Amino acid sequence: MAFEVFLMPTTASPASAQVEVEVRKAIPAEGGALDADGAGARAADGIRFTVGDGGAFGIDQLSPGLCRIIFRAALRTNSVVVRGGADATPLKMKGAKGAIRGFRVRADPIASPQSLCVRLDRDLVAWNRFMSAEQAEGAMDRNQEPLEPPGSPRTEPRLSSDPSGVVAQCLASANPLTTKAGWTIERTVVSQNPQYGVVWRADVVTRDHPNIPSRVICWRLSGERAGGKVMFEVRPLQMFDPSQSVGPLEAKPTPNGASK
Repeated sequence: MAFEVFLMPTTASPASAQVEVEVRKAIPAEGGALDADGAGARAADGIRFTVGDGGAFGIDQLSPGLCRIIFRAALRTNSVVVRGGADATPLKMKGAKGAIRGFRVRADPIASPQSLCVRLDRDLVAWNRFMSAEQAEGAMDRNQEPLEPPGSPRTEPRLSSDPSGVVAQCLASANPLTTKAGWTIERTVVSQNPQYGVVWRADVVTRDHPNIPSRVICWRLSGERAGGKVMFEVRPLQMFDPSQSVGPLEAKPTPNGASK
């Protein structure tokens, strides 16, 4: 999972397809080159990156050449630059027009490709620090892809008791959400996953969306610095990709969390 940089359109931006066209034009204009497959690219100083839908950049490391490409593409499309990670403040290139659509959000001004590089480098360092911590806890693999149990227990053996304490931890973490987020837990299943150990799954609905159930998945992280922490994943039962959808949990009693 590379650090990602996106061009967010403003009221002065063209359609998303045209933004992507301008991104791809900016690469050779700044001395870089696209790979034959159109997905990979390199900057003039040799740094490699990927280009995705709508002009998203996948970055492992920065360089002045890459920053010039991003600055040029954002300026020509009147887009603001947003990044993956904790810093959600958009970056607006000097000379770009338009306002962010739908939100009154402050954008930090960026005067030059050099200034953009300073800001993106700070964000990339923070991203890599976060990823290292996630890997040490066992939440991410070495390729920075999430490590998590499947949405459905499928054929995993069901457990009638849990001496490991995972279920108790999961319930303790979930209980505040039943009040603050208005969750209603409809049914739960506890099973033994061969990779992740004891897994607690629950089908929940909220007071605002009682007909749209979600699947909560909770398990204990196993990394060297996890410290016995449990991880939560929440996802809809019905996904945009039907192959990723899961059916409701079976209604059977499970330890410390009875099902209906």
